[in-house]
Amino acid sequence: MPPMVEPRMAIAVHHTDTTDEDWDAGMMVKRCPADEGHLHAMHAWMDPEGDPESKGSYKFPHHMVGMDGDVMAASVKGCSAGIAVLNGGRGGADIPDSDRRGVYRHLAAHMTDADVEEVPDLRSLFRQAREERVFTLDQVEVRDGEPGKPARIVGHAAVFNSWSEDLGGYRERIAPGAFRKTVQESDIRALWNHDPNFVLGRTKSSTLSLHEDKKGLLIEITPPDTQLVRDLVLEPMRRGDVDQASFAFRAIAEEMSAGPNRAGLYERTLQEMQLFDVSPVTFPVYSQTDMAVRSILASAGIDWAALTVAFTRAERGLTPSGSDIDLFTGSIAVLRSYLPVEPVPARHSTAEQAGRSVAHLRRLLELHEHSLLSG
Repeated sequence: MPPMVEPRMAIAVHHTDTTDEDWDAGMMVKRCPADEGHLHAMHAWMDPEGDPESKGSYKFPHHMVGMDGDVMAASVKGCSAGIAVLNGGRGGADIPDSDRRGVYRHLAAHMTDADVEEVPDLRSLFRQAREERVFTLDQVEVRDGEPGKPARIVGHAAVFNSWSEDLGGYRERIAPGAFRKTVQESDIRALWNHDPNFVLGRTKSSTLSLHEDKKGLLIEITPPDTQLVRDLVLEPMRRGDVDQASFAFRAIAEEMSAGPNRAGLYERTLQEMQLFDVSPVTFPVYSQTDMAVRSILASAGIDWAALTVAFTRAERGLTPSGSDIDLFTGSIAVLRSYLPVEPVPARHSTAEQAGRSVAHLRRLLELHEHSLLSG
């Protein structure tokens, strides 16, 4: 019988024998004994709120099961079918977005062990995340209207075919036509400093206009004609004190290069995007690289902002709250899913687990920060 292990959402990578024989998921699940050890060994995902002894709590079966109930080699065809489901096949996967990468790594590792030449990509990796990019407003200007009419903010929010800086192992550019559909169908806001309480314009009310020209995405904002907006937004922009902004989007279609360029970076071309908002900012706190890293962490299920608050409380000697403990342990579970092999964790009290999680997570984040600075 397989060893008992602590259940997780995306079950950690493990290495076993593999086989390319015919795969019948229904038959294999039927043969598998309904106990935690066997079910955990056979699948790549478990519902953390489900019954660990119930087959209904598990998804992505991919191991062969013998007539006697023994869990055996990983099926290459079962792993390929699972990745297809992650990419939307057969109706897609009803699991949290934060678990998708962990499940993919688990299935892909078996295929790599089997020397499969072309392991399918997780095509929806970037499409799951809301991303943000900082940019300098190109030739932005505040145009004063006719007497009695408000001023307008006009400029290009994005330029086509212009390569970004290193975004954490890859660079990207925006292809012409990437905004065409979203500006026709989406209700997009113009905000000040990404503050939803400070709306400068909206496409639905015709106070924000967006359209593509040969250069890029041209924006025209007609902000509220109030003294506050004139003093806080328009005058600093006229003076050049504010010349940067960021836009929030979700990638709908993109192309990633098969290999890195001469600089060691993969190249991503954004072909279609869903745009959420454009926002002039007084001071972009994070560089493009940091924004990309935070977007990836968020898509993996790690709330960077909440972690910062929880760390601050812990550093001041405050006892972790229940939500802090959940945040720490949940983040650790996500980070562990990236490890190639995970040892069986010892069981500790809740307080001991929280303490170990905080220390471990802090060390991982320190190493990550050091790698960014040294890179």
